[in-house]
Amino acid sequence: MRIIDLLNHLNVPFVTEGHKHCREGWLNLTCPFCTGNPGYHLGFCIDEEYFHCWRCGGHRIIETLSKLSNQSPEQIKFLLKQYGGRTRLPSRLEPIVRVKAFKFPSNCTELQSYHRQYLLSRKFDPDKLEKLWELKGTGPIAMLDKSDYKLRIIAPIYWDNKIVSFQGRAISNAATMRYKACPKSRELIHHQHILYGKQEYWGDIGICVEGITDVWRMGPKAFGVFGISYTKQQVKEIRKRFTRVAVIFDDDPQAQKQADKLIGELRYYGVDAWKIDIIGDPGALSDNEAEYLIKQVIP
Repeated sequence: MRIIDLLNHLNVPFVTEGHKHCREGWLNLTCPFCTGNPGYHLGFCIDEEYFHCWRCGGHRIIETLSKLSNQSPEQIKFLLKQYGGRTRLPSRLEPIVRVKAFKFPSNCTELQSYHRQYLLSRKFDPDKLEKLWELKGTGPIAMLDKSDYKLRIIAPIYWDNKIVSFQGRAISNAATMRYKACPKSRELIHHQHILYGKQEYWGDIGICVEGITDVWRMGPKAFGVFGISYTKQQVKEIRKRFTRVAVIFDDDPQAQKQADKLIGELRYYGVDAWKIDIIGDPGALSDNEAEYLIKQVIP
């Protein structure tokens, strides 16, 4: 689909690869579905032709373009045909072929003093995290496939005892993208198709949180879904592995809405799921507060 021509025709603003909000192979737009903080959260995958917001999840093409442009769904359907787009998802998506070998960004080393200072400022124990989660860090210059990963803590993502991806957390509050994942073309398994955590520590009861720092705080019995826009593949993995799940998301309205949605889906599949409300986010809890919550969920 000639998406750039279509968006220009509809007078819908967007940013492309090279912009600080946009990663390789995507366009980013202001999300018309997010409440309070729309931002450039809405991405359009150019190769696979779908919309996905990292805050509120996937959205249908026609509905999304209609909201973005204030055009009727019927007019959007007509324009999609003119610009070579499809009006619905295919019945089965073709498997994504990995065209590049997995690797970490350049200049990725053991944690340095500035990484440790960031972790200390968030009341984490750098030595403990480095050992348990095998954390690495990047310096002032760190690149991978023309993407900038400078000054980040790099968390390897394991699945079935193998590193399949990574996620980088910026150590500067000034960074526009706090979290930056491995390029999709280099992931052995797409990180949003699996769960972050230590599988060997999991039992029948799970603690589901959003991001990697939340998992660090809650400990290895917890698992993360890499944000609030969880996927069907992640729901499948959760219901395969757990009979009971406590969901602890941030206290902002959009996160709480997604938590309720996830709980509903898990209950539909027979998982005993419930929500634990906290103030702020799990990553900002003290170790004592996190330990107390864990004991309430997993005796």
